[in-house]
Formats: sequence, structure tokens, C-alpha cells
Amino acid sequence: MKPKNKLKPDKKIKTIEIRGIGGLLKLAFIGICLAAGFGVFPGYALMYIWNLFLAANTSLPQIGILQGMLLYGIFIVIYLLHNRPKFSISCGSFSELSDEELEQIITKAKLDAEKRMKMSGFELFQSKLEELEKAQKEEQEEKDKKEV
Repeated sequence: MKPKNKLKPDKKIKTIEIRGIGGLLKLAFIGICLAAGFGVFPGYALMYIWNLFLAANTSLPQIGILQGMLLYGIFIVIYLLHNRPKFSISCGSFSELSDEELEQIITKAKLDAEKRMKMSGFELFQSKLEELEKAQKEEQEEKDKKEV
């Protein structure tokens, strides 16, 4: 009998369980494959292209696999610098706000809230409410005058 409260895994997400030695071996295999696919193979390809075209036809020296991987790294850095992302992450501490700065922020927030209330039509309802209150006060004053 299956337990009823067991969470059902999402069918779209592929998970890799790391349990024991077998899980660690899977993780190592995946890491080696990624390193080979995204690092060693492009470095080897660049080394082959360099040695085939530049070292054979010019007076440039031949390069090894390590230099090919470094050349590939240079290409990646140039690409990332050229296609800079639209956002940035800043790691730093912020200074505490002084009382004056805090008061300025609060007053700006209050002004923004008032502007939003005016834009939403709340001012119309507020003015009608004030008119009703004035009318009630006048009626109360008339009743007080009649009683005297």
C-alpha cells in the first residue's frame, strides 16, 4: 500500500538523486562530461585549428591542449565582456540612514500616497463626506438654537 501523503514529483523536471557511492559516481561522471564538453573539446578544436593554419603557414609556434583551453577561455571572456548582461549584482554593505534621510523618504511616500488617492477618485468621495458632515453640523446647530 502506497502512503497517501507522498508528494508527486513533477513530470517535467528530471532529478538526479545523489545517494551513497553510486550517487557520487554519477555526480563525478556528469562533472567530467561537462568539463570535457565545454572545456577540453573546444580547447582541443582551437589547438587543432591554430596548429593547422597559423603554426604551419606562419612563424607562430605550435600550442598544446592547455594553451588551446586558455585561448578558448579568452574567447569566452571577450564574448562576455562584449555582451554584458543588463543587470548587475552588488555585494556591499549599505550605510544606515540618518533621521533626516528617513524623514525625507517618509514624506515622499506620503506625497506619493496622496497623489495616488487623488488619481483614484478618492478625493471626490472625501469631499462629499465632508459636505455631509458640514450639513449634519449645521442641522445640529439649528436644533441647538431652537432649544435655547
